[in-house]
Parts: sequence; C-alpha cells; structure tokens
Amino acid sequence: MKRSRNGSRAVRTARAGALGVGALSLVLGVAGCSRPLSQVRAGANQHYFDGRYADAQPLYQEIVDRRPGDARSNYELGRNLLAMGQITEARERMILAYNLEPSNETYFEGMADALAAAGNEDDLFDALEHRIADRGGVADYIMLGRYAQKIGKADEAERAFLGAAEIDRGQSAAPQKALAGFYRSIGDNDAEVRRLRMMLWFDSQDAEVNARLRELGQIPGPTFALPPAGR
Repeated sequence: MKRSRNGSRAVRTARAGALGVGALSLVLGVAGCSRPLSQVRAGANQHYFDGRYADAQPLYQEIVDRRPGDARSNYELGRNLLAMGQITEARERMILAYNLEPSNETYFEGMADALAAAGNEDDLFDALEHRIADRGGVADYIMLGRYAQKIGKADEAERAFLGAAEIDRGQSAAPQKALAGFYRSIGDNDAEVRRLRMMLWFDSQDAEVNARLRELGQIPGPTFALPPAGR
C-alpha cells in the first residue's frame, strides 16, 4: 500500500483553513462573556462523561465560539460530535485540533477516529503512514495495525503489528499483545498461543494472559514463556 507522504488533501485543506483562526480568536476573545470558560467546560465535561451529549453540545460550542483557535476546545467539540453521530462536523473539528497542535497524541488519535468513522480510508492511511515516515516508532506501527484491523484490512493489520515487533526487537510486550489480540480476532489459536507465551516472558504471572492460555487448552508453567521474536 503506497501513498503520498505529503498528507491527505482533507488534512491539508483543514490546515490552510486554520491560518485565519488566530485573528478571529482575538476578535471574539474580547467579547463580554458572563461565565468563566473553566465553568462552561466543567459543565460540558460532566454532561459528556455522563453520556448526555445533546446537553454537552451547546456548552462545547460556546467554548469554541469564544476560543476558536484553541486545539483542546476544538478536540472536545469534535469528540462530542462524534459521540452524537455527527461525523462530518466531528471530522473537521478533529482535523483542526490536530493541525493546531500536531505533536499532541490525543488529537492525532481523535482525527484518526473521525476519519475512520467517516469512511475516509485513504486520508486515514495517508495520515498514519506519514506519521510512520516521520517517526517510525513501535506505537506508530501498532496504531496503523489497530486502524487497519478496525476497518477489516487483516493483511495490512498483521504486517503493521509484525513491523512493530520487528523494530521493537523483543524489548517490550506491547507488540506481542497487539499480535495476540489480532490472531484471536481471526481465530488463529496457534499463532495467538505463541504470542501469549512471548508475553509471559515479560510477566510470567500475568493473570489475564494465563487465563486466556488455559481457555485455549494450554497449561502455563515455569518454562512455558518464549523469548520474543527478534530478541
């Protein structure tokens, strides 16, 4: 799967649109507002985390109206819109939040979630692969695999998870956990068992891993762990 590393058109368009946000924020910021933003945000978050998204919506919108150039405010509005099923609007807010603070992991994942929900697979994989080209860390490969798995691209998911394990060189359990979960999702019990055994290399007392191995008919013991591939 080869795509441009210059970022998707959708993300570039939103980035261009963000250029005028700062000036607008200055204009709106001087308007008289009766409630402190911290109070508005507290109310919005309480509604959101209680699942009352419709009640949270006007409060998050008020925050963005007052601080349109703030990444956090756009992210929180986008998160609420996504929960309400307003995918197109959520996507634009998430892209804007990421463009305002591209180093923020939470905003990148929010954008990826919105792109996946909108069915914008090309834009999603452009963003994920561009991130790998820029950074190429274990977590970046795992994220690529997770989204590929989420939208039903099993071959691409497996390649990404194996890529994470390869560059990790057996130093952490994270790639093995991702692979075990992937193989479980496709019903490959033998491959899942192998990766679970590699997870025991890092923590032989992991209760969840040991319980899953027993479900699969295995009998974990002191010598059951396997050195992770590449170690």
